Amino acid sequence: MQGTRERWRTHNEQVLIEPLTDADVAAAVELAVRVLRVKPGDRGAQFAEDITGERRQMFVAKASGRVVGYGRVLELGAEEAGKGTPAGYYLSGVLVDPAWRDRGIATALTRARLRWAFARTDRVFYVTGADNAASLHLHAALGFQEVDRFESERSAAGMDVLSQLSRQAHPDDCHDLPPSHHLSADLNHRLKEGNEWT
Repeated sequence: MQGTRERWRTHNEQVLIEPLTDADVAAAVELAVRVLRVKPGDRGAQFAEDITGERRQMFVAKASGRVVGYGRVLELGAEEAGKGTPAGYYLSGVLVDPAWRDRGIATALTRARLRWAFARTDRVFYVTGADNAASLHLHAALGFQEVDRFESERSAAGMDVLSQLSRQAHPDDCHDLPPSHHLSADLNHRLKEGNEWT
């Protein structure tokens, strides 16, 4: 079971959230390179593994057939996400094209990943820098709770935050709300900054 396709309208444009396919890999890599201003590296191989891997999945957001965002979820072993982090399923790397922000796409991608993960586990984790306020607020709005902080070289603050969401705490009715319902205007503004969230 890979995942399901979801269609919704945003600003008079239909957006499709679906599992990554082979045909989407190059577009997802191009999006990362363009928005994050990074070299492709092994992203193509990593993304392709999300198609065939049993313990990982990548979802893409498409508008008129074009990839405008993506989000990943994968199972990690103990301490793979950072010192002292537990084994489990982790949300990883949400990215939305700047021209498509402020439309709830990151939230829709996160909900798709949560549904996929909760079909396999009772708890989902994510780690982000303590200075990544937009990511912390987005995930808190979906019910994630902070469980630990630890030193990290990957965030400017030198500190990462480990948060988790249990299946019992995940609001079942959030699937029926418009994707941007949980986002405040202030958070939507901060989401325009363009960081890939982890």
